[in-house]
Amino acid sequence: MLRSRARVVSTGLLLASCHAPDQRADAHTTDSAATGRPAAPAHSAPPTPGAGSAAGAPPPAERACKRDDECAVARVDVEGANACCPACGTTPGTRRWHADLQRYCAAHPPSTCSGLACPEGPTRASCRDGHCEATATGTDGQPARVPVEQQCIPAMVCDAWAGCALVTGNAQDGWFVADGEKVPRGEIATMGNVCTVGDRCEAARVLPPGVVCPPWSVPPRIEAPPYTCAMVGGKCRSRSSPPPPGTRAP
Repeated sequence: MLRSRARVVSTGLLLASCHAPDQRADAHTTDSAATGRPAAPAHSAPPTPGAGSAAGAPPPAERACKRDDECAVARVDVEGANACCPACGTTPGTRRWHADLQRYCAAHPPSTCSGLACPEGPTRASCRDGHCEATATGTDGQPARVPVEQQCIPAMVCDAWAGCALVTGNAQDGWFVADGEKVPRGEIATMGNVCTVGDRCEAARVLPPGVVCPPWSVPPRIEAPPYTCAMVGGKCRSRSSPPPPGTRAP
């Protein structure tokens, strides 16, 4: 059902308006004894914004870590007059801090940003001696640049479909809503299969602030959305799916 979704891979800079989850972006689904299909991921609250965001300033970088998967790399200016503008240099920090920064930038988009004519800084995040660092090489010594990917994909809030969303990011830094029909910009998105019946369906699960998902003990019946997503005029928008072959449209 989702074959028509637009997918753009870019090695450019991360969109400043774009949710790295404190929980893993590639969280595994659980098995459903009732359906035999993978269930949607358990709901969990997004990272709590830091004091810097609450004070109306970009959150200060946090770098304390224990594992590589706790780290991310910001590709925008993280302080000063050009905060949230695309940057040549990169800033390492925790995924929690990075998620907070994305929320801040979504709420405070820069009015003007200067053009860039310089190479991007290192993009591989690692935890060394208890601190997040950015490096240009992988563990095998080979170049290890981490590209930024964009996907136009169905969005879901709790267990309900919520139109389409353009999400940007990667497995290392997390995924964020750059633009959404029904979900807020800057929010964390957990990417993966959410359908519990029928074919596999990839979606961006978003939990906006203040939303509390009802608990369930038995995985709900979640089928593919009745629409597909595609880029239209630079926006990720939904389109009604055609009826299956051999059936009449209502």
